[in-house]
Amino acid sequence: MVKEIYRERIKVLTDIWSLLMESWESLSREDVIEIVKNAYTKKNIKPFRGFNADGLYEKELVSLFVVGKYGLGLFEDNKQIFDKLLSKEEDYDEISRLIINGSVNEAFEKSGNNKEVLARALRTTFTKIVFSFESEDKMYKSLRNLNISEKDEIKHTSRSFSRFYTAFKLAESIAEGIVRDRLTYIATKKAIAISIGIEYPLPKADYVALIAKEVFNVNKKVLNKVLGIKV
Repeated sequence: MVKEIYRERIKVLTDIWSLLMESWESLSREDVIEIVKNAYTKKNIKPFRGFNADGLYEKELVSLFVVGKYGLGLFEDNKQIFDKLLSKEEDYDEISRLIINGSVNEAFEKSGNNKEVLARALRTTFTKIVFSFESEDKMYKSLRNLNISEKDEIKHTSRSFSRFYTAFKLAESIAEGIVRDRLTYIATKKAIAISIGIEYPLPKADYVALIAKEVFNVNKKVLNKVLGIKV
């Protein structure tokens, strides 16, 4: 069941799919990015993000892809639309499956030995999870599979994404009102780290605050109380 906190976001992405179904032949990938940006801005929805704010709306095409394929079930009958406008996201999805299945070297090869592409594949799994289309254990499995690689680039991607995922889930819990004080915040952070099950740098409070503000519009007063810092 989709969390209330994401219902408006998914509705906007579903409406965009209605537009794409009608007009896809005349649209480019760049047009779709602009459509997502305009639709989000109109509804005051912020893109998913961590520290890096580059290309936020291009990255949101992962959300559009996930809703279209896994939420609305459009892929099989409309593959030509995906192929034309979301071909990169199709690749990310395939790489994400390879990672979950433990074929890490094959996934890295398919990514062009590119850490950024590997991170986009993880973002695909992440988006399925936050939209409740996939179980959280798939994220944990992905991160663990990457972490046992002997390649430093792959290990680094696993640990970096683990930190982002932890920060995001904490920010989400604060936005939902589940985490309301510092003790619960600390306990939740430890619980997420245990669930991920690898060694990685835990996110600092300012990272959690960034996501809480920039993605979920959480009030600064709330963050000051929960995180114990001045935001």
